[in-house]
Amino acid sequence: MNFDLMRLVAALLVVVSHTFPLAGQAPFRIMGVEDLGALGVSIFFVISGYLVSASYERDPKSYLLKRILRIEPGLIASLVVTVGLLAFVTTAPAAEYWPAAALYVLRNALLYPATYELPGVFQDAPMAGVVNGVLWTLRLEFSFYLVLLLIRARLAWVLALTAVCAAVFVAMTLTDPHWAGEKLTRIVFLTARNGLLFFAGAALQLSRRKVPLWLGAASAVAFPLLGPLALPTAVLGLSRPGKLPADFSYGVYIYAFPIQQWLAVQGQLNVATAVLAVLPFAAASWFLVERPALRLKPGPRPAW
Repeated sequence: MNFDLMRLVAALLVVVSHTFPLAGQAPFRIMGVEDLGALGVSIFFVISGYLVSASYERDPKSYLLKRILRIEPGLIASLVVTVGLLAFVTTAPAAEYWPAAALYVLRNALLYPATYELPGVFQDAPMAGVVNGVLWTLRLEFSFYLVLLLIRARLAWVLALTAVCAAVFVAMTLTDPHWAGEKLTRIVFLTARNGLLFFAGAALQLSRRKVPLWLGAASAVAFPLLGPLALPTAVLGLSRPGKLPADFSYGVYIYAFPIQQWLAVQGQLNVATAVLAVLPFAAASWFLVERPALRLKPGPRPAW
């Protein structure tokens, strides 16, 4: 399975995972340990760490521009499309909605001052008021890009960050099972967990360690017991060269949540309707925004 297909599967896992709580149902979990959304996000971070570290090595000078071109055009387009379409369903007056909508686009495009609400939108949904609950992952992803840039993708630093993130993740998993209850512990836990995955993927790339297929398979089998600790070798060991003709994964990821919220308000949300509804948006995002933006990337391109 190549990285494009893996990312598409990961995005669809997030869609499936969100379908249940957004429809007011109990979340679907794997053996009571991992929900599908967390698994999908984890796969994204492993692949991202592996690929962007290779991108830095190929051309450090254009590294940050390439990262911006990968994230921002599709994100900004999705934000504009979202506020435009939700203007037809908001219960707030236009004088209240549009200034807040402009701020919603600006803050989320800047990643760090992210906001999740629009006036009069999705107030009757089971997860009331949340427009797009996945945007926090983009902020974290870009933060890891910046850290990799600051340490110049040096293997020793990447290994040290992997070890620190792993230690914090394991310690909090064992000692603080209610980490999600407080904002600070939630931020620390999610940063450590996803940092472990991102920097482990980067370390395997920078060290030129090719994970054999047998280890990838064994790691996948061990995942229910080891959780995220098994994912870097599972993802990279099972990956194979190749690309899809079109990469819909990012579009699926950034459009699915608001579409699922709208379906939930209509009482029509299930896995099938969510996937069918998001695919046209993902296709438009790839062909009209993401692919043209990627053509603007300077410097050498990866071999596969």
